[in-house]
Amino acid sequence: MKPHISWQVAVMVALAAALFVGGCGKGRKMPVAPPPPPIPAPPAPPESALERALVEFYGAPYRSGGTSPAGVDCSGLVVAAFQRVGKSVPRTAAQQYTLGQPVPRAGLRFGDVVFFNRHCQLGKSGPYMASMLSPAYVSQICHNGIYLGHGRFIHASPHGVEISNLNDEVWRASFIGARRFFPGEVP
Repeated sequence: MKPHISWQVAVMVALAAALFVGGCGKGRKMPVAPPPPPIPAPPAPPESALERALVEFYGAPYRSGGTSPAGVDCSGLVVAAFQRVGKSVPRTAAQQYTLGQPVPRAGLRFGDVVFFNRHCQLGKSGPYMASMLSPAYVSQICHNGIYLGHGRFIHASPHGVEISNLNDEVWRASFIGARRFFPGEVP
């Protein structure tokens, strides 16, 4: 003979089970994975185009007066790179220095143009040679490059288009200023 289960017992068991299952689901919260970090904003179109232009010129040989990957000088690199983003700039470093927004060294960002005086041409003999030349001559803007970030800039040197560090002694001593040709806030 089967034991007889009353409908009241069956309802009580069903309610208890429902409370137990329902209570377990609401009492403990399942751990939720943190949201992924935000995706960095892609570079603005002019900055992307400038980056592509600089890649095209990296390693190009030095040629006085040159403005192509076949041969380029420092201000020619700036002219050619900015032409590729639709921005016209004058031919010489001194003329380029008169354009754009001045940028403090601590506020540099990708695409800013950095300028140097003649100390950078004097190399290791800089302080000695500079003492023999007039201060007006030594302080003239004679070299420039394009800031890449993290203290690095790309420029055309006698060794060709290369990347250097602004914190190296020769660049730190000869740094004269920077200009921003792209729109944006200057710190």
